[in-house]
Amino acid sequence: MGSETIAALDGSPQLALKIGLRDEATFENFCARESLAPLLDSMAHPCSEPLQFIHGSAGEGKSHLLQALCHATEGAFYLPLADLQGMPPEALFQDLESAAVLALDSLELVAGQPEWEEALFHLVNRTRAANCPLWVAARRPAVDMIKLPDLSSRLAGGVTWAVAASSDEEKLRVLQFRAERRGLRLSEAVAVYLCSRQARAMTDLMDALDRLDQASLQLQRPLTVPLVREVMGW
Repeated sequence: MGSETIAALDGSPQLALKIGLRDEATFENFCARESLAPLLDSMAHPCSEPLQFIHGSAGEGKSHLLQALCHATEGAFYLPLADLQGMPPEALFQDLESAAVLALDSLELVAGQPEWEEALFHLVNRTRAANCPLWVAARRPAVDMIKLPDLSSRLAGGVTWAVAASSDEEKLRVLQFRAERRGLRLSEAVAVYLCSRQARAMTDLMDALDRLDQASLQLQRPLTVPLVREVMGW
């Protein structure tokens, strides 16, 4: 995992952070379903509106897409707020409008906190003035979690993307796609069995796939229903 250091515009250190993009979080590794085609097209061909807000349940690919956008854009910057909640927001956001693309992930974790909302309000204004594309992801719509009226209005004034929960059929396809990208053969029968027994949140299914991939490699055994039962303790 790579890392970035935020620096002030004059080159002096601002906040030294370990912020990484997962190597596998690329557009090539994303199993796109039909409903996400307009969102993916917007990421590939930015429109005149610099502010883009994505909301949807955990595990539906929001973080993957933000990181993929940053992988694909020289000079982009990714801020996973889940890892940065202890930072002073005003200092954290300083000069970030100079990025080629700025991506803020997991906004719901700092929403409702006055210091964060005030700093984010000013960041949104600066990015718009600098014509810096700003992508924000959260689990809920801005209007449902932001308390500062001016910030809520700013976020609602951009383009909003609602990511719907994956259907069971889509989850099967994602599982098989991700397994194939790992060089792991996951038959439809095994995928169906895994989905029928494991919690169906995509994050849980991906965690299970990680465990099964490691076990298959260590045991030198193909991924079968008996192996799934053995590894998962079912």
